[in-house]
Amino acid sequence: MTDTNISRRTFLAASAASGLAGFAPFASALAASGNDWGDDWGGAFAAALGRNRMLLGWKTPPDRLDTGSLAVTGAWPAGLKGRFFRNGPSVHDRFGRRCRHWFDGDGMIQEFVIDGGRIAHRGRVVRTPKLDREDAAGRRLYSGYATHLESQAPIRGPDSMNAANISVLHHGGELLALWEGGSATRLDEATLAASGFKAWSPQLAGVPFSAHPKADPDGTLWNIGCALLPRPALVLYHIDRAGRLVKAGLVDAGPMGLIHDFVVTHKSLVILIHPFLFDPARAEQAGILDAHIWKPRAETRVLVVDKADFGKRRWHALPACFGFHYGNGWEEADGTIRLDHCLAGNPGIVTETLRYVMKGEFRPSAPLRYSRIVLPPKGDGRIENRADEAEFAKVAPAAVGRRHRFVYTLGVPDDPEDWRFRTVVKRDLERGTAESFDYGPGRIPEEHLFVPGPGGRGEDDGWLIGTVLDWKKGVTGLSAFDARDVAAGPVAQAWLPYPLPLGFHGAFVGG
Repeated sequence: MTDTNISRRTFLAASAASGLAGFAPFASALAASGNDWGDDWGGAFAAALGRNRMLLGWKTPPDRLDTGSLAVTGAWPAGLKGRFFRNGPSVHDRFGRRCRHWFDGDGMIQEFVIDGGRIAHRGRVVRTPKLDREDAAGRRLYSGYATHLESQAPIRGPDSMNAANISVLHHGGELLALWEGGSATRLDEATLAASGFKAWSPQLAGVPFSAHPKADPDGTLWNIGCALLPRPALVLYHIDRAGRLVKAGLVDAGPMGLIHDFVVTHKSLVILIHPFLFDPARAEQAGILDAHIWKPRAETRVLVVDKADFGKRRWHALPACFGFHYGNGWEEADGTIRLDHCLAGNPGIVTETLRYVMKGEFRPSAPLRYSRIVLPPKGDGRIENRADEAEFAKVAPAAVGRRHRFVYTLGVPDDPEDWRFRTVVKRDLERGTAESFDYGPGRIPEEHLFVPGPGGRGEDDGWLIGTVLDWKKGVTGLSAFDARDVAAGPVAQAWLPYPLPLGFHGAFVGG
């Protein structure tokens, strides 16, 4: 199904078999989720926060935050102007109940407006239909990824539960908050208010649009959507630089779990299906996360799809592994694909660490390590190396899908505290070296993005920009690094008078 003009009848006929239309099985499965409210997680978290201020990043903030002018230290780069957006879960506590997983809090958009060294901030909880309905009812109405209700309001599809809490995209003149399992949410750029769900075409209304779309250097956008019920299926998107749908496709990829990210080369989409697999039958009792089963003896299956023709596909196998985020990928003339991925030996980070932090507990899990994967034209792939711990890998926008030299990640110092990721790392793949800056004890950095300098051509000709929580002082800062000398630390920082909730992903819009 790769036609530019897909008929609604054709799409619905195909998607009915893949869990993308009707949603009656979706609703009945999730309606049966069991009650998980027995323990007082809110009380446990509050007590833990009193003992350990590092948990400040998981505390629910006010619904609105505003500061007209941030205090700036250092010399803010004159060419670094625009808007820096971030998104992540923030509404962890409501109506006397606390979410049971970091992924379940309703989203909050952070916007830093940078103009000539003057920086302003505003934060707004994303007022999704879900959140509005719950506030009107005065209680939680819907289960989440790992937060389950004994009974919930009728579910007509994934967007009934859409928390708009993972990432943010600016494309085709629109600002969008992205979730994992449903539609993108439109945001009014003047107010940051939610203004309905984005449908890339009438027949794609309500179909999952994932949180990690990839933009080619020419502005072409690619994405996947992951539908889990009534049986797993993948949706593929090709969108032009103006925001118009070029084509969409469906792939019955066999058993799979929730797929968070993927990578593109100049010719292909590359999707790893880790053996953390969703069992629809278990969802009736266990909910989404606990309906996933880790199968360490199974393979990681790799799907490669031709960008020009979604019907042209090839498959590879890798050893069992688990990860969230890629860096970049590129393809050689013979079809060999090389890519970056941050990989762990099992999914403990999602089943343990990111679940129980909501209760105020730091449970260790298998480390995520920066890894290089090679997929030959035919046959099994291989993981060439698993180096030091790393997460949130990023490259220069101009390098997406092309052979790249530099990858920017968060890393772990020699003396990590409870929250391990504390450094910003620049990896030189040609030289096999890395340089890093350690924010130091008491600080938790978040994903840092590369922003090209005016007229910049190199992969490090620009800046890294990202937020950092200083939990000892109770404030959040915005850092700017010269990407040519990351080890020197930020050239400037802008500090808020309050802390922001820790989030996931962002976007920079120049101007």
